[in-house]
Amino acid sequence: MSFDRDGLLDLQYNIKKLKEAGLAVSERWNNLIPAGLVRFWLDPKSAAQGESAKYFKYDPAEAKKLLAAAGYPDGFSTVYQYTANRYGSGFNAAAEAKIQMLNAIGIKTSTDVQDYSSKYITQTFTGNFTGIAFGYQTPFPEAGGYPIRFFTDNQLNHSRIKDPELEQLARAQQRELDPDKRKQIFFDIQRKNAEKMYYIPVSAGAGTAWTGYREWVKNIDIQTVPGAYSAGTEEVPFIWLDRA
Repeated sequence: MSFDRDGLLDLQYNIKKLKEAGLAVSERWNNLIPAGLVRFWLDPKSAAQGESAKYFKYDPAEAKKLLAAAGYPDGFSTVYQYTANRYGSGFNAAAEAKIQMLNAIGIKTSTDVQDYSSKYITQTFTGNFTGIAFGYQTPFPEAGGYPIRFFTDNQLNHSRIKDPELEQLARAQQRELDPDKRKQIFFDIQRKNAEKMYYIPVSAGAGTAWTGYREWVKNIDIQTVPGAYSAGTEEVPFIWLDRA
């Protein structure tokens, strides 16, 4: 509740300026399932999110009350860690803005900007850290990858969560063959995570992005699997250059 998701989305993706220019842009918020995977994404601003929708709303005053109720009326100190210059200037700006938002409610942070190769991806990303970590999650092309990583004994369970109900739901979505029933399981997972905020969905990765090509690059409108690491095998071999 300390995070201004609309403000962070605008900071990272220039939402207001792009809208003023007449471009269609996404203003959706991520849930535990990213906003781009719309088939199984639960809109945290919708009525379907239920009571836990309130935890996505920007409300620093209420966030302070929750801290006090948890036994931290004056806040607490912790390490805030992320990797810089790996994902671009927008990511860096969002990472730094969150520090100010946490400090504003009494969470006093010391910042650890980590080298990606030697520390972040080998330690923090694997759950070997204490404090608060901010980073991107692997963009799985299928939504089932998220709860399996987050709530089972997966070696990349970043927060080392052991919640029997969420683990059961994570396994259940793997077995369910009915698309509508499986969607409801994903919705239950997103609601349950929001109640505890084991993983805190933020705006990074939720904005609209474009790729520009020179006019002599041809056959670029190829349909690929959203979120997949497929460019090298599914796109590049079918692109050609025409400078005639």
